[in-house]
Amino acid sequence: MAKPKHEGILILGTPRSGTTLLRRILDAHPNIACPGETSLFSACARFLRSDEIAEGVMIGVRTGLSYAGFSETEVLDRLRELAFSFHREHARRQKKARWAEKTAFDAFHLAEIEELCGDHAFFICVQRHGLDVACSLVELCDKNGGYLPELHEYIKKYPHPLQAFAHTWVDLTTTIRAFAKRHPRNALLVRYEDLVGEPEGTLRTILDFIGEEWTDDLIRSGVKRKENLGLGDWKTYGKDSVENTSVSRWKQLSRTTVSKLGAIVNPTLVECGYEPVPTEAAPAGDDVARRRYELGLALNAMKREGTNPERK
Repeated sequence: MAKPKHEGILILGTPRSGTTLLRRILDAHPNIACPGETSLFSACARFLRSDEIAEGVMIGVRTGLSYAGFSETEVLDRLRELAFSFHREHARRQKKARWAEKTAFDAFHLAEIEELCGDHAFFICVQRHGLDVACSLVELCDKNGGYLPELHEYIKKYPHPLQAFAHTWVDLTTTIRAFAKRHPRNALLVRYEDLVGEPEGTLRTILDFIGEEWTDDLIRSGVKRKENLGLGDWKTYGKDSVENTSVSRWKQLSRTTVSKLGAIVNPTLVECGYEPVPTEAAPAGDDVARRRYELGLALNAMKREGTNPERK
């Protein structure tokens, strides 16, 4: 069965999964325009949501428009065209034939996005090791000085940020993988580790899937160009080459922390093709914890003494 032909390409992934890197490279392709984050599809998802009131009555745009004589199909068609038209116009201004979209938090709204355009675009679904994602999300929130609403919902349930973001990764990864399974003809799963470890081979697979030709210098051009940056992951904008230095950063965490997080992520890690992380924690107990704490204080004091010129 021949693959469908779609003008649009949506990049999906848990935030901090390498989606900005992929969008920059695709934007460098002579036939694809992919701006910074627009939040268009997340906004469309919110537009489609409804609330239930007394007697099971649903209130929202769709219900309201249905009473005004607009069918469900017409609402979806017109909303989809609204979102697509902005990207189509952007691509035209860039003198390119196709468009792509990447907004990191779209994954939280995938149910509505699937309803809106699940069969009307290509989807490139990027997955990354769950503990690397959790570490990177902590870094993101520290940088932003707070939690965006979608992440805050997890913080309210799991006050320890790493545990909250491990649960976030499990939920979003499970949702995205199920989506890709339902849409084998227009959704492709790729791994971040392959994107940064074997970028040319991974990009060739992606381009073949969406029906585009490989172009020489695509990767170097994508990461070096500084125009059309837009919103997105600030870390990729400071790099001039594809690097794999962030792979396995979770191994810097303590044994106890890894063990706790492993209990959350291991089943999903295995499903994604990763090795499970160790779940045998370091010896527990108040005395052990106290000695570890005192050792940390001593090491920090030694570092301060070694870097303070007045002590030399």
